[in-house]
Amino acid sequence: MESLLDELAYKIGMDPVAFRKRNMRDEVYHRQLDRAAREINWERRNANAGGGAGPLKRGMGCGAGTWGGGGNDQCKVDVTVGRDGSVLVAVGTQDLGTGTRTYTRAIVAEELGLQIKDVVEQIGNSKLGGANPSGGSTTAASLSPSVKDAAIKVRLALAEKMAPLLGNAKPEEIAFAGGNVTFGGKSLSWKQACAALPAAGVTAHGQWRQDLQSRGVHGVCFAEVEVDVETGKVRPIKMVQVQDGGLPLNRLTMESQLNGGMIQSLGMALWEGRVMDADLGMQLNPGFIDYKLPGSLEMPEFVPIIDDDDKREVVIGIAEACIIPSLGALANAVYNACGVRVRELPITPDKILMGLKGERRSA
Repeated sequence: MESLLDELAYKIGMDPVAFRKRNMRDEVYHRQLDRAAREINWERRNANAGGGAGPLKRGMGCGAGTWGGGGNDQCKVDVTVGRDGSVLVAVGTQDLGTGTRTYTRAIVAEELGLQIKDVVEQIGNSKLGGANPSGGSTTAASLSPSVKDAAIKVRLALAEKMAPLLGNAKPEEIAFAGGNVTFGGKSLSWKQACAALPAAGVTAHGQWRQDLQSRGVHGVCFAEVEVDVETGKVRPIKMVQVQDGGLPLNRLTMESQLNGGMIQSLGMALWEGRVMDADLGMQLNPGFIDYKLPGSLEMPEFVPIIDDDDKREVVIGIAEACIIPSLGALANAVYNACGVRVRELPITPDKILMGLKGERRSA
C-alpha cells in the first residue's frame, strides 16, 4: 500500500509527504509526518528518483501504519501487602522481554507511594490468576488496567485499616507517597503503617477496566538509504520513526520497541528471504548462514520518537505497530535512490541490477 501511494505521488509529480497528507483525514498523521520529515531533513531527498552523480546514490522514503493494540478482560491480578511491608503482585501472564515485569511492579509502586524495588512480581505460572495470551500487542492493554484496579483496591483497603492510627481519617483522604502514609499533620512510615495489618496482610483482586485502555495507534517512518548501482547493494543510512501509544508505561522500553520494529523491517525489506522447494514443500535455507539477518554492521542510525502530542491517558499496545510503517519507508527510499521499484521482498542486489538493466533497455 505504501509503495502504491508513493508511485501515485511520483506519477502526478507531487511530494510523497504532501500526497499522504492530502489523502489522510486523520490529523495525527499530519503532525507525525511533519515531525519525522524535519528530523530526517526531507528537503534533501531527490526530486527525481535515481538522480545524482556517481555509482553511490542516496534516497529517502516514507511510510505510515496503524494497529489496534486494545486489551481484553482475561487478566486477573492479586496484590498482597504483608504485615512486614512486603508487596506482591501476582498474575499468570508472561514476559516476552517487552517490560511486563517492570510496569507490573511500577503501577503498584506508584499507587502505594513506593519504589519499584519495594514490589515483587510473580508471573508466568498457570497457578496464578488467569491472563491473556501474548499476541496482537494486547498484553499491556489487558494487564495494566487489571494491575491498576488491584492496586487501587489494596490502597483503599490499607487506608481503611490505617485510618484509626491517623485520627480516624476517611480512607480516601489518606495519602500514600514517598514511602509514608499521611493524613493532615500525622505521618507513618510504610513499615509502621503495615505493622497494624492482620497476620495475613491485605489482598485485593483486580479486574480489567475498559476505561484504562484503548485501541488505535498511529505511526510514520522515514528512511534514508544508499544504493550502489554497480553492485546493487543497499546500505541503510538513517531511520526515523514517530509513534503514539496513549500513555507510555515506560519510555525507555517504548523507544526500544520502536528500534526493534525498525530492525525487524530492515530484515524483512532487505535480507530475509525464504527459499522453498515447491515440489517437496521444504525450506532450502533453514539456517542463518543462508537465511540472512541484519547484524550490527548493517545497523543505520535510529531515531525513535514518542509522539507526546497524543494526550490519551490510556494504555495501548504498540509492539507490532512499530514494524508496519518502516517497511514501506525502506522500499520507497530504495526507489528514490536508484529509480527501481522492486515489487517482491527482500530487495536484494540481483533484483536492483535486473531493474536497472531493464530500464536501460527501455531507454
